[in-house]
Amino acid sequence: MLRVPIEQAKEGMTLARSVPNPKKPQNSLLKANFKLDEETIKRLRTLRIYSLWVQYPNLDFLDEILDPELTRNQQELYGALKDQFQAGQEISLAKVDYSRYVQQVGQLFSRILTGQGKSSLFINELHGESNDIFLHGTTVAYLALLIGMRLENYLVHERHRLPVHLATDLTQLGVGCLLHDIGKLNFPEELQNFRLTAQDRGEPEWQKHTEAGFEMVQGGLDPSAAQIVLNHHQHFDGSGFPPRKEVPGIAGEIAPLEGQEIHIFCRIAAIADRFENFLHLPDGAMAPTIMALKRLKNLGYTKWFDPKIMTAFQETVPPFTLGEQVTLNNGQTVVVTELNEKQPCRPTVKPIDLKKAENIKKHSDQQKQDQEQKEEAPDILLAVRGDLHIAKVGSFDVTNYLF
Repeated sequence: MLRVPIEQAKEGMTLARSVPNPKKPQNSLLKANFKLDEETIKRLRTLRIYSLWVQYPNLDFLDEILDPELTRNQQELYGALKDQFQAGQEISLAKVDYSRYVQQVGQLFSRILTGQGKSSLFINELHGESNDIFLHGTTVAYLALLIGMRLENYLVHERHRLPVHLATDLTQLGVGCLLHDIGKLNFPEELQNFRLTAQDRGEPEWQKHTEAGFEMVQGGLDPSAAQIVLNHHQHFDGSGFPPRKEVPGIAGEIAPLEGQEIHIFCRIAAIADRFENFLHLPDGAMAPTIMALKRLKNLGYTKWFDPKIMTAFQETVPPFTLGEQVTLNNGQTVVVTELNEKQPCRPTVKPIDLKKAENIKKHSDQQKQDQEQKEEAPDILLAVRGDLHIAKVGSFDVTNYLF
């Protein structure tokens, strides 16, 4: 199968995976094996479906990497949030069953561990509506779990008062990230949709969403999860919010937390939250991962994050994912088939012909399949091809974002 940007989807292509409904994530808009037509493609674009997995010959290795059960766990978590917290509706705290999210995040964490990180490369498998607090929370929770899995020794060091098996249990990290923006739900739409930048930290009214959220979950969540709701905007350099500690020698002066004063779960949440926000452009479109990564590397942001967690994050999120369709600077369309840890922007790629994804037929003749595979162009190792580089992801020119 092949991941195709929605703008390159063509009539005759056959879905390799189902497409979830952004408004009802537990339900599918289209099932696997559905053959696309022009009317359906137009509808998917209006619903802001950004990419599709379609059938394509000789890329079957992706079937072993993508875990449909993991995606289903995420969709159920997302759907549970949307069902319980309806935007614009008065929230009755007495009716919120937070234990439900602890159970579901625990299932998601277990599934990630079962898959041994194979699906950790695919962080944008959920589709939702623009500026969706619930989609954002679900994605941040998933990403935070992936980062946390790479920090086992650091977690033990930072949570040394706990037994090792509890110090490395990430369930409450996921729960806190899932609900970290819950304080925005009763805010006006313009405040809900504001996105923090290094230049604009937001109005004081917007910044209060952390304390508003904490009031909503306090007593209902484990303290380590509730800490994330309150402190996910604390910065490692002490430039975040809300103020949380008294300044020695200055009566009445309250300052934000900094460094190791910030709970490690909050430090992980901070970078997951910032990255996920960078994936969304002002017009509602999704940015390529490499654009968000490059922006996160800006010195204006890197000082916000714990360096050890930043390293784990960079090891977790590659700029290009397996199965992703990209365009080289010579105009050739290729798909990423192998990652390169030492040079992340120079993976191994395979030339493809999108016409092969149109009106695809399953061959019963094994000899014919073997012959077609032999006739395919060989993989290109960009690590040793100084004349070639990835120039586009979909319609986005990413040349200036390579690192």
